[in-house]
Amino acid sequence: MISADLNIILPEIVLAGFALLGLLGAVYTSKDKAAGVLVWVTAVVMVLLAAWVAMSGDGTTNIGAFHEALNFAVIWKLPVVFVCENNLYMEYTPIADVTAVEHPAADRAAAYGLPSIIVDGNDADAVYRVAQEAFAKARAGDGPSLIECKTYRHSGHSRADPAKYRPEGELEKWKEHDPIKLYRQRLVDFGVPEDQIKAIENESKAKVDEATELCKAAPLPPEELLFTDVYADGKWSWRN
Repeated sequence: MISADLNIILPEIVLAGFALLGLLGAVYTSKDKAAGVLVWVTAVVMVLLAAWVAMSGDGTTNIGAFHEALNFAVIWKLPVVFVCENNLYMEYTPIADVTAVEHPAADRAAAYGLPSIIVDGNDADAVYRVAQEAFAKARAGDGPSLIECKTYRHSGHSRADPAKYRPEGELEKWKEHDPIKLYRQRLVDFGVPEDQIKAIENESKAKVDEATELCKAAPLPPEELLFTDVYADGKWSWRN
């Protein structure tokens, strides 16, 4: 995450799309321990945690920044774990309709000397195990990994998207493979009592409801914050 108060970037940051290249710059600069307090602090934290996460959707795999980021991450042997959440759709287009390979991320990994890693993105345990291996590799100094998590989005790309382009029955099929539903059944299979599972569900829903009401009741942010942390000099003026 990014701390605006301390002006430092903490490892295990999550970025996507074109921001992948910005992430590489931060990691590479930190790895070289170049001059400057910001870089020094970042480098120290990097030594302790030594892993960064770059998450993106399947659509990102078809833009140049994705491939540039992978290429240089391998060349510089950076401790980055690239995660592609393949939910089958870009904004409104099925990724399969515009991509020559079946797995948009994993099938391209070999081009950068990386193994093809595909995991059921709706299986929390499977994702955890794969992530642990990728983090161990990064923290050992053995370079990046690319993980493709197969999943699905239950709604459209935005509130304005009714997602009518989806085949009939596809949504219902994937809802049966919902990660929460899968893990609930796994807890049952492990022998966790039903009343304990229900208590977890009620507690989680209560937290979501509380957070929702808190946000709805919160005042709108002041206009002067509109450009905060957007430009390096704190101003909105363009610079050549």
